[in-house]
Amino acid sequence: MFGSKNVATTNPTLTKGIDRLTETWETTRVAVAPRVEAARVAMAPRLAAARDAVTPLVDEASARMTPVLERVGPAVDTARTKLRDDVVPAVAAAVENSGPARAEAKERAAAAVLALRGQQRKRVRRWPVALLCLLAGGAAGVAASKLTKKTSSTVTPTPFPTAAPKATEQDEASADTRAPYPVAPTS
Repeated sequence: MFGSKNVATTNPTLTKGIDRLTETWETTRVAVAPRVEAARVAMAPRLAAARDAVTPLVDEASARMTPVLERVGPAVDTARTKLRDDVVPAVAAAVENSGPARAEAKERAAAAVLALRGQQRKRVRRWPVALLCLLAGGAAGVAASKLTKKTSSTVTPTPFPTAAPKATEQDEASADTRAPYPVAPTS
């Protein structure tokens, strides 16, 4: 009733508290039940008289309000539809579009309150954060270069292709026209 069975059975203080609360509840219910029943019996004739006195008034009010409700019902439905279809989207769009203006107004109001108090707004210094980020990036770069130098082997670059020797007229005549590199004409 007041917690899990496991906690109640393992904690003796909690078990005693639950037992006392259960006993108190039972004692209270036994003591109050006859008084509640006596109050019910005593109030029954008064409630019946009040019900008999109010019933004609409620019937008359209901008869007067029925035609009014029948006339107002379609207008309420129309207003509800217009509110849901036209007003709510317009208000939502206005709230969304006024976000920057509201932020500016909030900032200006805070500045005005500070000016009225005779205080000045504290300037926010951003360069320390930028410098810290720059140093952290440099340290990360140095650490990455140290790690890659330890684990990588040296790579010898491939040499650039050398110029082909000058061809003679005999070589040109017997040369294949599908050479990969064009041969410059000799003069």
